[in-house]
Amino acid sequence: MAANPQDDTLHGIPITEEGFEQLISIETPYRYELIDGIVYDMTGSSPEHGKIAGNIFSLIHTHIRKGPCEVYQDQYVAIPDDTPVVPDVVLTCDRADWDKDKRLKPFKIRSPRIVVEVLSPSTENRDRTKKFALYQRCSSLEVYILVSQDEPHVEVYRRATGWRQERFSTGQAIKLNQIGLDLLVDDIYERVFRT
Repeated sequence: MAANPQDDTLHGIPITEEGFEQLISIETPYRYELIDGIVYDMTGSSPEHGKIAGNIFSLIHTHIRKGPCEVYQDQYVAIPDDTPVVPDVVLTCDRADWDKDKRLKPFKIRSPRIVVEVLSPSTENRDRTKKFALYQRCSSLEVYILVSQDEPHVEVYRRATGWRQERFSTGQAIKLNQIGLDLLVDDIYERVFRT
């Protein structure tokens, strides 16, 4: 998730967890994250960031259209015993996450299976450390993907391998057995680095 793409630093304001929960309970086009007692507006990103996240969403969405899973962009994921966070793309295969009568209100995904973060200069360290640790608290999470917005480079971490890093680049495919998809790195970066 990107924050203030024109600046490499995050600027936020102090808020309590209760205040944060009230803030995100209102439907709004803005997305916020609470980091160490400071709330940050995570809305906005570079054109490359937006295109990469859109490509990944589109590739997964097209593949799973008639299956039992759903994919979302910029939606809150509930973290056990912590405040929710917002990934760039998240896949859930738990009907309770999207069934209108069963889902959390306000909407939060409880059972993420695959989480994707597109790395931004202002959020890369947090995506690699704190958010990764938070997502690991979700017992349903099987795959965590970090995608560079500056070069065709993708890192994949899988619960089944003890979160060991796998690296992918141009000409390679990322196997997402959870949904039977070979996600091509070239497709992730389609029309991103045009000259």
